Amino acid sequence: MAAMTTALLLIGHGTRNPDAIDEIAALCDLVRERLDVPVGYSWVEHDLAPPSPVEAAKALVGEGADALVTLPFLAFAAGHTKTDVPEELDPVREELPELPLHHGTVLGLHPRLVDLARRRLTDARERAGLSGEVPADEALLVTGPGSSDPDANGELAKAARFLAETSGHRWAEIAYAGVTWPKADEAARRLHGAGFATVTRFSWSLLAGVLEQRVDGMIDGVREETGLAVVDAGRFGPEPEVADAVADRYHEALHGKALSNCDLCQFRLPLPGREGRAGLPSAGGTGERVRADAAAIQAERADDPNYLNWKKA
Repeated sequence: MAAMTTALLLIGHGTRNPDAIDEIAALCDLVRERLDVPVGYSWVEHDLAPPSPVEAAKALVGEGADALVTLPFLAFAAGHTKTDVPEELDPVREELPELPLHHGTVLGLHPRLVDLARRRLTDARERAGLSGEVPADEALLVTGPGSSDPDANGELAKAARFLAETSGHRWAEIAYAGVTWPKADEAARRLHGAGFATVTRFSWSLLAGVLEQRVDGMIDGVREETGLAVVDAGRFGPEPEVADAVADRYHEALHGKALSNCDLCQFRLPLPGREGRAGLPSAGGTGERVRADAAAIQAERADDPNYLNWKKA
């Protein structure tokens, strides 16, 4: 029996911005290289730009797909992910009833996204002449679109704290384009009032969009008003790290996910300043499924008297 060709369909928010369309198309090319299956994109708000999920699914079947993984290409799980994307899958099931569907999860705080965010911070600071240790008067500001869903808003707070702890920043704030608090201009004024000379900002946005531009305007207004130095570290975009995260979510949708206490666990990942904790057996499961190099890490430490003491690692 021939193996199935399980294509991947990304379902994004929807946009009038041609840059976002170019970016998601470029990302699909990168993901296609990793998976060697048909890869396409679609939008929840497909009245803004085509195609709809059902149109994209039909196109993938035309490319030879006989099964489909669908992924919400959204930063965090809020209303679109929890309600609108599942509703858009109903027409796919109705018009392609013989097509097996496997639905995956948002990218969220995937480790590869965090890798990219740190790279963006490092590159932006170097361009601004701020390479090296982060000074005490430099704060980190992580911005997002904003939601009425506390779950999604809380994830941005976690992202900011994690970035701060692994990039050397000693103060982190979050801000949003709208819907919830604080707005980006409020957060920037608060940081200026607290005495920070520089704010390095990263936008937790997958693609170019109107909401990110709204935040840009808010930040620029405060910068012009106060003289606050703002280092713009950009956003994600169609980069290899994002493609890696998408490919990972594709495989999880098909084969399941190895659950741990978190994706970003310090016992699984060699985090900056905590590299010695990765792969420790005290983490509770450090086999090949968790870290490919776990056995090698443990072998190197077998003679260390502090081998099992993760606080000293």
